[in-house]
Amino acid sequence: MKVVLGKEWWQTVRYAIKEERRTVRLISILVTVGVIAGLLIVIANGVTLTIG
Repeated sequence: MKVVLGKEWWQTVRYAIKEERRTVRLISILVTVGVIAGLLIVIANGVTLTIG
């Protein structure tokens, strides 16, 4: 098996890394939004519980 480290190979690797970073960023944004939403729900429920 011959491995050729040409420009195309390097571009493929760089593209894969970019895609991976984008995915990681997307996941972190989703997690952050989920946490904020969860906190808002907890706060809203806490407020309704104290009022009720």
